[in-house]
Order: sequence, then C-alpha cells, then structure tokens
Amino acid sequence: MTLQILLTNDDGIDAPGIAVLRRALDGLGDITTIAPDRNTSAVARGITVRRPLSLTAHAFGDGFSGLACDGTPSDCVRVALLGLRCPVPGLVVSGVNAGGNMGADATYSGTVGAAFEAALRGHPAIAFSVEETEPGWLDEAVPIIRSVVGHVVERGLPRHSILNVNLPDRPLAEITGIRPARLGGSSAYDYVVLAGEDDGPAGEHYLPCEHPASGDWAETDFEVVASGAVAVTPLSYDLLDPALLADLASWDLDLERLRAG
Repeated sequence: MTLQILLTNDDGIDAPGIAVLRRALDGLGDITTIAPDRNTSAVARGITVRRPLSLTAHAFGDGFSGLACDGTPSDCVRVALLGLRCPVPGLVVSGVNAGGNMGADATYSGTVGAAFEAALRGHPAIAFSVEETEPGWLDEAVPIIRSVVGHVVERGLPRHSILNVNLPDRPLAEITGIRPARLGGSSAYDYVVLAGEDDGPAGEHYLPCEHPASGDWAETDFEVVASGAVAVTPLSYDLLDPALLADLASWDLDLERLRAG
C-alpha cells in the first residue's frame, strides 16, 4: 500500500521550506499539502473553534497543488486526519520552519505543534526547522531530510512521540553530522520591552533576542546546531512528571478533614 504523506507548516503555504519538503520526499509516497494560508508562527497547538474553516485549492509553481487553510497548523492536520478532501495520512511532516525550534521555543512552535497534533492521534510525525529565519542553504538539506524521513518510515516511532529536527544553515559539505540531542533550556526570547517608552506606539510589545539561551548546553539541540550538526530530538506528548506524581501521595490533601474545617 502506498504511504500517504501530509505536509504542513506554520510559515504559510507558499513558504520555501514546504517546497523543499516536497522535493525531499518525492517518490516516498503520495504527498498531500495542507498548510495555513498565511504565516501562523508561534501558535503552538492552537485550533480554531468558533468559526468554520475554509479550504482553498492552491497551485504551486513546481507543478504540485495543495489546500490552503485559513486556520492553524493543527487545524490543517485535523482536517487531514478526518479524511476531508484528501486520503488519511500515514505520516505527517511539518516545516521546514524558517528559524530554529530548539529548547523552550519548541513549545511555542506551530511547526512542532502540528507534529504533536498528529502524534496525539496515533500518527508518526516529524518537525523540521532550520536555524536561520532567512536561510541560504536550505536546498542542500534535501538528502538529510529524505534520510531522516526514510528511517521513520522504516522503523516507525513510539505512539505519541515525534522527532524535532533542527538543521544548521550551511552547505551540505560543511555539516558536521546528524546527532541525537536532548531539548535545550530556556528560550532566548525571554524578556519584554515596552516600545512606547522610546519609540513606536505606546503599549506595543516585542521580544528581542540579544543573548544566547540559558542553561547547560552540553549535547542539547542548541549545542549540536551551533557545532554545525543536525540535531534530532525525540519529544513525547506525555507531559506527566512521574516523580511529582509519586510525591503528591505524601501531601496533606484529606478532603474529609478539609470539609470538617
């Protein structure tokens, strides 16, 4: 049976990264593209709940066609998994996002959120990102993307788990390897400036990035990409803290005592 592959992203359906995915995965299965009709970065796993979604046929310059959705990346995945206007995918590939999704930033990412939407519903998924917001070497990552996806097709992934892959923006000949990596620490975008105090409209907020991410970098996605290698980080949707769950048993949470005052 032919593998059905869904491509999506959070940069918008005409973003260069999703075209790179199509080239990288050509021939691995039947490809369907459903992506937001605009940039929807940093929406995480947000979904649309108070209005109907619109799907519009969209033609690409490379001869492929897809569907533009006026919702979020997770909306695009949900539409596909319901089998609306496309075959139900056996694999979801999200990206390639312009800008890294490492450390805590992965929790904000619509690219990663789309992959988790698939994984939550039992479908293997991979999120790809490249470190630069204006990448110059993304086309050279095609064989790396194809290799990672090929391994997932062959081996599968644990239920509710995804791969979060971050690529350095450099020529293929200068990439130093493909390495497993743990998730890094806090985001580099960690403070707010009130722009109206000096310039810009009063009340406008922005999040500048003027310093490296905090925390121990050793073998994290940050360190791996900074070294020129591709970082492959397995993430699980299970957010449970088992140690704290066990500790809760020792808390004084006797409801009958509380009722008695």
